[in-house]
Amino acid sequence: MRRLFLFLAVFFLTTSARAIDYQRTIVWVPNDSGQVYESRFGGLFEGAVFLGAGKLPFWSENFELQSGIAELAITNTLFEPFSDISFQLPDTIGTELKYSTETGTSAGKSFIRVTVFPFVKRNNQILKLKQFTLKITENSNLQKSGAAGYLWKPTSVLGSGKWTKIRTINKGIYKITYDQLKAWGYSSPEKVSLYGNGGFMMPLLNRDLQVDDILIYPVWKGKDNAGKDCLFFYSSGNISQTRNSETGMITHQQNYYSTETYFYLTDQGTPLLIEKAAEIGGSAGRQVTSYPNYTFYEKELLNLISSGSQWFGERFMQGSAHSINILLDNPDLTKPASIVVSAAARSSAASSMNVLLNAKSIGTISFQPTAVSDVTSYYANEKSIDFTETLPTKTIVMRLTYNASNGTSEAWLNYIGINYQSPLSMSSDVVNFRGRGVDGTITISEFVISNTTSGVIILNVTNPHQTVEMPAAFSNGQLKFKSNSSVFNEYVAFNPSGTNIPVPELVGEVANQNLHQSDLAEMIIVSHPDFLSVANELADFRRTNDQMTVQVVTPEIVYNEFSGGLPDPAGIRNYFRMCYDRGKLSGKNTLKYVLLIGDGSFDNRNILGKNLNILPTYQSPNSLSPTESFVSDDFFVMLDDNEGGSSGIIDLGIGRIPAKTLDEAEIVLDKIKNYQKEETIGNWRNVVTFIGDDGDNSTHMDQADRLANYMNKTYPAFFTDKIYFDAYRQLSTSGGEKYPDVTAAITNRVKQGTLLMNYIGHANEKNLADENVVDVGIINSWNNYKRLPVFVTATCEFSRFDSNEKSAGEHFLFNPIGGGVGLFSTTRLVFSGANFVLTDQFFRHVFQKDENGNNLRLGDVMRLAKSKANTGINQLNFTLLADPALRMANPALQVKTTSINGKDVETGVDTIRTLSVVTIKGFVADSKGAKLTSFNGEIIPTVYDKVMPVKTLGNAGEEQMDYTVQNSIIYRGLASVKNGEFEFSFFVPKDISYKLDKGKILYYAYNKTSDAQGYFDGFYLGGSTSTAITDSQGPTIDLFLNSESFKDGGRVSASSVLIANISDITGINTAGIGIGHDITAVLNDDYSNIMVLNDYFQSGLDKYNEGTIVFPLSNLPEGNHTLKVKVWDVLNNSSEKEIHFVVKDDLRIESVLCYPNPMSEQANFVFTHNQPDETFDVTLEVFQTSGTRVDMVQKKLGSQGTESFSLEWTPTSRSVKMTPGVYIYRMTVTTDGKTSSGSGRLVYVYR
Repeated sequence: MRRLFLFLAVFFLTTSARAIDYQRTIVWVPNDSGQVYESRFGGLFEGAVFLGAGKLPFWSENFELQSGIAELAITNTLFEPFSDISFQLPDTIGTELKYSTETGTSAGKSFIRVTVFPFVKRNNQILKLKQFTLKITENSNLQKSGAAGYLWKPTSVLGSGKWTKIRTINKGIYKITYDQLKAWGYSSPEKVSLYGNGGFMMPLLNRDLQVDDILIYPVWKGKDNAGKDCLFFYSSGNISQTRNSETGMITHQQNYYSTETYFYLTDQGTPLLIEKAAEIGGSAGRQVTSYPNYTFYEKELLNLISSGSQWFGERFMQGSAHSINILLDNPDLTKPASIVVSAAARSSAASSMNVLLNAKSIGTISFQPTAVSDVTSYYANEKSIDFTETLPTKTIVMRLTYNASNGTSEAWLNYIGINYQSPLSMSSDVVNFRGRGVDGTITISEFVISNTTSGVIILNVTNPHQTVEMPAAFSNGQLKFKSNSSVFNEYVAFNPSGTNIPVPELVGEVANQNLHQSDLAEMIIVSHPDFLSVANELADFRRTNDQMTVQVVTPEIVYNEFSGGLPDPAGIRNYFRMCYDRGKLSGKNTLKYVLLIGDGSFDNRNILGKNLNILPTYQSPNSLSPTESFVSDDFFVMLDDNEGGSSGIIDLGIGRIPAKTLDEAEIVLDKIKNYQKEETIGNWRNVVTFIGDDGDNSTHMDQADRLANYMNKTYPAFFTDKIYFDAYRQLSTSGGEKYPDVTAAITNRVKQGTLLMNYIGHANEKNLADENVVDVGIINSWNNYKRLPVFVTATCEFSRFDSNEKSAGEHFLFNPIGGGVGLFSTTRLVFSGANFVLTDQFFRHVFQKDENGNNLRLGDVMRLAKSKANTGINQLNFTLLADPALRMANPALQVKTTSINGKDVETGVDTIRTLSVVTIKGFVADSKGAKLTSFNGEIIPTVYDKVMPVKTLGNAGEEQMDYTVQNSIIYRGLASVKNGEFEFSFFVPKDISYKLDKGKILYYAYNKTSDAQGYFDGFYLGGSTSTAITDSQGPTIDLFLNSESFKDGGRVSASSVLIANISDITGINTAGIGIGHDITAVLNDDYSNIMVLNDYFQSGLDKYNEGTIVFPLSNLPEGNHTLKVKVWDVLNNSSEKEIHFVVKDDLRIESVLCYPNPMSEQANFVFTHNQPDETFDVTLEVFQTSGTRVDMVQKKLGSQGTESFSLEWTPTSRSVKMTPGVYIYRMTVTTDGKTSSGSGRLVYVYR
């Protein structure tokens, strides 16, 4: 933890200072239950973030700066005793407050992040920080230290000429004959140049970047064993080796992304020939006849937790052993070798691994036990051990035996590394070696290579781009050269006439490209080539609808210029960084959003053969801790010089569409386009849903309620639907505890529609909550295509897109007939307290407006939320699976109330009483509040009774939680809006709470092109009117199924829609307060499953005393059925009516419609059917009148009621050649094994 307590000093030059004081109070949460504290459930204090391996709680906040450099002082501290014994604090707490600062930028704005450890120990007592003042001092003339920024090349060498890509596998010398170059299309092979950047991983830190385009690579020209002219060049391979200057030991590093190294051939320019280094004069103080060598054994077979970059090899069970043969590279058997064995074990008890070298025991690795039952603990404990032994032979056998007392124990070999000495001898055609000339007082060394010939060439390849040939003298089978280098240089000696010099493999030709000369864009889409059609269509959509500048590239093109051909995510990051830097220089911060189209995998090299890594992922180095290992697309957009890896603040909004197939990519594209269509306008845009899991001392429900209450206070024009588990009855079943009513509530809300849905609680990759309230099957059944929400999940692993299996979050995104348009969701185990910090920031930004008064885009929301929160690894586990340029669809216009019962609301209105008629007037306004006289449409006013207290049930002995709702509907109507103004009336029902308090009206107004929302709560409800009303008649009810042409006793399908037309002189009671006064439906006299229909009643246009219920019925069994509907008027008079029907689950297409018809560019096809709200596999075929088929489209379509969603057909985008004339179309639809079809004619004309 020491590094967390370091004060990261910010150095500056003081001239004129600007200081601001910030008073802060830490709200500590009492532990009344006495339960042992667990950081994953939050607690201790509000907004706590947990950092470091010990998950200690810190207070943290980001503050915006003007200069980018500042100093910090903490004053006026107030401490209180800390007495919560449930939380164990470290013994190292000091007497002074520990804090740190870190400066950074996000989207061009500077921040200082302040992190405070709010505990001190004084007089042998732990104290907690209660209040303090932050004094942040900055100066506009301060000079910021650090890198000034990278100077990007203005153009790429790939922009012109002929280019060919080749690849190598291992480290060493490769050759290409001139004949081969001619076969590859180079008529003048002597003019061919080589380019490349080597095979090692790109630097993680931005400031470590050295090259941003492929560089010319030196070549040596000569003849091979057949006397043919050749190019010889050195490849570093892709596994780097590093020598520790203190211990002298060499270690290796696998490339996480590639097993190959790429080079490029071109006929442009002049080849860079390897030159001879200058002769070194003077006498050598020593002769070097051997060199430090290194051989390792490492098989990467398994990622233990399917996360992170570390892979392991052979698996051991209790008592099992593996023998591993290792061939060393010409070892000196007279000198000792250093052997490192690294392994990991998972066992509930201590275990060990015996190590034998050629049957000789050389040591034991001891493993500490792991907490196998704790999902947050390390999955396995890794341990390395060093041995020094004299090697008996060139080939050694390492035998490893795993010992454990538990039969379920497991262990895995990581690697074996061997440092040894090798004689300098040409033991093969190519010998790689290393050494230095300066050694103590010796300033010049002479390297002596034995067993050689005069034709051997020695190259210094320490920097492959600056390779030089060492001047050497040959005598008596020895080759000698001098060195005065003070560092260990890398050399390679090779015999051009050797027969074992490998040839690189041809990859293919590379078309000219020049991303370095790209125009500045607001958005970049990186798409796998298979999804380019989707990427280009989305780009065109953004250009047309948002007037955005969008660039589309494939990853391969980016790799060619920015990572030397390697599929390294840092190459993509560096491309974004170049565009971002150039945007900053232009003064416009042009680049704002990036979208990745393609799935990713924790298996970046396809070790498991699943081929799921369509676009690379950045994985954490840690692959053993479920809470410290992560995958994060944030890596791609932390772009400032001092950032990189997992460190920094994101500068751009980034999203990913994790499509595995073109169909999946097209599903999301269609959703994005559909989301912004006028036909999706509806009252669902006024709803935000909060779902809270039970358990953990009501932590999750409490957090959900805090967010909901923030929404009610800050954005009161929305209806907040609260679905808290413990407010519903929990059932014990053979499959465990269940909440069927929670499942029904969530599904009903999704079907009715919600703009934004937030879940806080437990989950995994397949379902929400331990009670499995929502699983993949339920998600795939959702048919809400015209009411797509954005889903925010503050839970574990729900959208683990880099897994081998499709996650529940991905099912939500790729559901072709429903689900959602995007998610801000989690990919790994996360902690509740930190989740809430980030989710809270998300809701503080999601409904903000930009400088033009438009809704923020999702990429801006996630960027701002993450830049404000400081939850470490936890927030890296939140990923935006959506188009970052998507704006939330909440209404842009406003609704204002002007009068109630003729009284101006500005001067006060009378109390609204039961059994009175109320008339309300208002208008639709623009975003600034001015009346829109051009607005003509309709408005849905919903009048709610007072805020009501609710207490959860305390299922399973849980402590009950109190919260409030305002969801009792007094009246929901439909009124006309003419020239911006509206008026409606309603009869106040008898069943309202008689307690005097404020009511609330929510408005949703719409027409064909725009919508508006508003609220009014400046009135009181309560008491009753003194006017007597005589009415003893209940409402009139007319019942139908699927359409008003239905006849009693008629035939319907298993999925049908109840239609109830209801009228009453006084109005319909939908308040749901009076016991037994709900609108209800009962199927087949099953009164144990009464359906409450209050929320489904919609008054008629400009008529408060009549309206309609449209209620979906699903999974109806075949046979005869009776449905009874009971309705109450506002005076509590009731009526009941029943309808009879027969379920015969066949499929009939009633009609197929094409519009527009005639068509020119695009046609839309819809069909009506007898399977309401069903999902269909649809095949559209278009024929010439001669019978020749010109196109066929297959797609999955949902439906709303008995009308399908539209299938768009654009012949030009499908490369279909059409001539003007008449065509025949046929639609064939299938569901649940049933098929039906319909056809029609269309006319095609030129536009």
